[in-house]
Amino acid sequence: MATVGWLGIAGPIWQATKSASPDAWIGFAGNALGAGMTLLAATAAAIAAYWTIIPMRRQLSELVRQNNFAHYERLRQRAAELMDMKVLIENVTANLEVMHRSLALGKKEDMRIAFDRLEQSAGVLNAARRTLWGDENAQSLTIYFIDNTLRAVNAARTFFGSRPFEEEAWLKFKSAASQGGVALHARIKFDTDIISAEIAFLEPSILNRPAFPQLWRGEYPGPEKLAEIYAPRTSDIGKDGTA
Repeated sequence: MATVGWLGIAGPIWQATKSASPDAWIGFAGNALGAGMTLLAATAAAIAAYWTIIPMRRQLSELVRQNNFAHYERLRQRAAELMDMKVLIENVTANLEVMHRSLALGKKEDMRIAFDRLEQSAGVLNAARRTLWGDENAQSLTIYFIDNTLRAVNAARTFFGSRPFEEEAWLKFKSAASQGGVALHARIKFDTDIISAEIAFLEPSILNRPAFPQLWRGEYPGPEKLAEIYAPRTSDIGKDGTA
């Protein structure tokens, strides 16, 4: 810095005192001084900008974290809703099959029990209409399954009324409802797998901890194989007290 000051400012001024035409030297020194002041101003501005960026980066990081947390909670809510619908589908399709077998056996007491269970589960399923989810395909599958389930219930109800039992209608709507349940169940599994992957990606940053490594792929390996897989990690934790 001292060398720059001597060569750019002090040196030319000293030369001007010994020169017959000092204007050129003084002009050079003035230009150098102006450039130096500009450089100092730019440096000060850069330092000020740096200290301004630090809190801005912190604020941006906090906004990103809050946005991730809100997205994480929405994903968890959607996953819970999908799992509830999945359980409903399994209950309704099972009750449809039990009702079908009861009708085939012809025992009225068993048929009454089977019908009550089917009617109850169909009512819960129908109430689930208020929770809309998915794209046009998912919504159409949901409507198809619910509508045909209700039609099957109405057809089965005729067995206990004064009118003749509508067996043909029962078989038609029971088959349609069962097929619709299979299709909707598969669609829910597809959506759930995507949401599960997103939750697994976000959770380490939300909880501020590293993700535990997944040591197997595919089907669950069973308790014995699982213990064998994780045994080395457990022994390592026991040695140093950390994961």
